[in-house]
Amino acid sequence: MKSTGFNDLGGIVEALAEYHPVLIDQHDIRHASVALILRTYHIEPEILFIERAASKKDPWSGQIAFPGGGKEVLDADLKQTAIRETLEEIGLALDEHMIIGRLDDQQGSNRNRALNLAISCFIFRLEHDPRLVLNYEVAEAFWTPLKSLTNPVNHFFYQTKHRLEPFPAIRLGHDSNGQDRVLWGLTYRFVERLLEIVQMNT
Repeated sequence: MKSTGFNDLGGIVEALAEYHPVLIDQHDIRHASVALILRTYHIEPEILFIERAASKKDPWSGQIAFPGGGKEVLDADLKQTAIRETLEEIGLALDEHMIIGRLDDQQGSNRNRALNLAISCFIFRLEHDPRLVLNYEVAEAFWTPLKSLTNPVNHFFYQTKHRLEPFPAIRLGHDSNGQDRVLWGLTYRFVERLLEIVQMNT
């Protein structure tokens, strides 16, 4: 995938403004929401990822993800879910004025089984270097240059023990314990969609 356009936040904003996401709007399904956060504090745009803490209660334990979680009764809408969950998980206060786009909803899955869960992804823009305060659900938070996600060298197929076919994935370097950070699954699909939208419109 070409890197053209991935250094230009203005082009990214324009591409997202022209995009109409495919939404899952069913009333008999659970809904969750995540925040894809783009930072322009440095020269090139960066994406914030989290590494979920290891937990037997978390079906996505240890995976690379975006901050987010399930919609609660007091959430006015899915945008508020992403904002609330981000504040709870990493101590970062977002608001609706920071939203520059939305991606296609995705159906949740775990261990190769589809879940009765629709997950929305809202894209937020930051123009500063925020201080993050992680809660017990998050092992680490880190920034990755957007253009590095397009580098073919970082792309490979990741094999899990829960299905025969490997998943397309992206290497994101090493965590604080020296373990590989591997982007795959739901978060990978959101990232790939963002890259496709930007590439198509720049």
